[in-house]
Amino acid sequence: MPSQSRAEIAVRPRGASVAILAALACVMIHGAAAQEIGRLYVSRPPPGSAFVRIAATTGLAPNTKMLVNTTPSALEGSDTASRYVAVVANRPVSILVGKTPTETSLVPLPGKFYTIAIEQAGQTLAAKVIDEGSGDSNDLKAQLRFFNLTPDCKAVLRIAEGPAVFDGTDFGDFKSRAINPVQAKLQADCNAGTAQIELPQLKSGDHYSLFLRKLNGTMVLSGQFDETEPYREQ
Repeated sequence: MPSQSRAEIAVRPRGASVAILAALACVMIHGAAAQEIGRLYVSRPPPGSAFVRIAATTGLAPNTKMLVNTTPSALEGSDTASRYVAVVANRPVSILVGKTPTETSLVPLPGKFYTIAIEQAGQTLAAKVIDEGSGDSNDLKAQLRFFNLTPDCKAVLRIAEGPAVFDGTDFGDFKSRAINPVQAKLQADCNAGTAQIELPQLKSGDHYSLFLRKLNGTMVLSGQFDETEPYREQ
């Protein structure tokens, strides 16, 4: 779900240059067609699969290696959550963060999406399962989701110096809505704490998640586009 830049040279080609450009255009067309065919035949999860991702409540080191069942996953760069991983529905899910197994009672239902919020609790890792439902989608609008990962807080997400977008979101819960593609500054309020983020320019069909956390005593509002790991048969 990410953007490109394009440069054009205002020179009129002649002779051999025209032939070279025509050949390049042909290669580009064939390359694009090959990409489309690759997308068409890419491996897809079996029908009725569920989708699980891991979010860091108190912060995990970037690129921490994780396993969802037997599928590798990771927090990339400054992301708060991993990509979604396809799992077999109606079977318990096992999570390994680094070398630490994380207990969770999650038995995912077919076609549903889940975020598992991981929190360091002494020498162990605690997991809180957030059931996101079937992942609403609207090709004409963008989908915005707000996750409150701050304990003892009923969070409000609003347009900075403007009206509320999501009101009263409990810890370990999320709210979602379809919005018109827009770019704006958003603010999350949590008790006496507050944090802001500049929302990127969303396009129709985009899914974007915001996460409110408390890191080292400071409120942090982070965001990322929602993505799914390419499916690989285990």
